[in-house]
Amino acid sequence: MSRRLLLLISALGALLALPAFAGAAMVYQSSGAITTKWEVSTDENDAYTSDVTSDGNLPIYMADDDGGNRIKLPVTGQFPMVSPNGAMVAYQKVTNSKTGTAQLHFLNVATGVDLNTRAACGGAVWAPNSSAVACSTTGTPGTFNGFGLSTITTAGVVSVLVPSVGMLVNGYSWSPDSTKVVWGQSTFPKDNTASQLRWLPADGSGAVGKLGKGAEPIWGPTKIAFVRYSHAASAGMQVRRTQIWTLDPTVGASSSKALTAYRATGLKTGPLPLLWTPDGTRILGQLDGEDYSQPIYVTMNGKIHAFGPSNAGVYGVSADSTEALVVGNLMGGGKQPVYASPLGKMASSLLLKDAWEPSVTANWQP
Repeated sequence: MSRRLLLLISALGALLALPAFAGAAMVYQSSGAITTKWEVSTDENDAYTSDVTSDGNLPIYMADDDGGNRIKLPVTGQFPMVSPNGAMVAYQKVTNSKTGTAQLHFLNVATGVDLNTRAACGGAVWAPNSSAVACSTTGTPGTFNGFGLSTITTAGVVSVLVPSVGMLVNGYSWSPDSTKVVWGQSTFPKDNTASQLRWLPADGSGAVGKLGKGAEPIWGPTKIAFVRYSHAASAGMQVRRTQIWTLDPTVGASSSKALTAYRATGLKTGPLPLLWTPDGTRILGQLDGEDYSQPIYVTMNGKIHAFGPSNAGVYGVSADSTEALVVGNLMGGGKQPVYASPLGKMASSLLLKDAWEPSVTANWQP
């Protein structure tokens, strides 16, 4: 049985919240909103109207753990990310559709108060305590000269961790206690095979910590998972390969060790870590490649297990560490179904028939 969410009712321009937030939540957008004709379905999991705005911002929806009881939030934008405690939604608001310029906003779902941080910062990743996001910045508008990294609190306070000019940030993640951020970094225009792991307190203070070679770090309960890249020749082409490594952040770079030994073939790249299960026993991710994406989990003995649908990606993990939020049809075009996929050989359960960029709270349990 699904648990009721906060129910937002808009009346005469005033936002009324009923009742208090009572359970985990899912936030997402519908690819159906991109169409130009009006469509309404009687199916709760599929109902939408194509009310996309002319500036490129789309409706944002919130639903229960199982995708039911959908409501439309009182803002439009792109790439919504719900905070771990479900109180806030971070999203990008397009301010110039011709240049694609967007600014980071925070929506308080209980009050409807929307804060524009005025910061051009995308790819928001929430701190576990829901106090701030880490996000990616770019350099001079109209001229690509690097990716940087900042943190922004829900009050709009910006701390620059990596300058956006002359650097390339290759993935970033928060420590479990929300005090530090780890990232992969290389100098522009080098590619991320030269990436080095770095960390810093979330407010940008102190000296930068160095954790050795790596990229795409994911900080788990006790270890950091990351990738190291290599190149291989395939059909006369240079193909990038990946393996997942781990390290103990309390020890440092000397604790780095390879976890996987995947033998990639053809245009497959290899495993990419995306999330730790809350119990720290498995790493969720996907096997990547040219027009290829397969959800996987990796156990601490390095064994890779495929699960869920193919042509899909992992977007969340359940509070009890047994299921993942998986989006299908990532590369096929058209509708993108959302599933709760058990980490095993059991069948996936359909939650939404058509959604994209879903995110879930820390206590999500379908």
